[in-house]
Amino acid sequence: MTITLKYFGSLADIAQLREEQFTFDEEIISVSALKSKIESSYQNMQNTAYTIAVNQTMSDLQTKISDKDVVAFLPPFAGG
Repeated sequence: MTITLKYFGSLADIAQLREEQFTFDEEIISVSALKSKIESSYQNMQNTAYTIAVNQTMSDLQTKISDKDVVAFLPPFAGG
């Protein structure tokens, strides 16, 4: 399975990129498993507050991610 990861704001600064492709042997993984893998790659994200959206829908840690999904890592938003 191949998914697209998108990073916004300070998370893009930590990852030093805005978008990347990730390939997994599994056919489906959870947001929780993906979060662990990403925080292993980009350790500064462990100390940063963020939310995750899958296919433009806010997700929780149990949300399943499938082939060709787009996952966005979003920093906290300030409204106005």
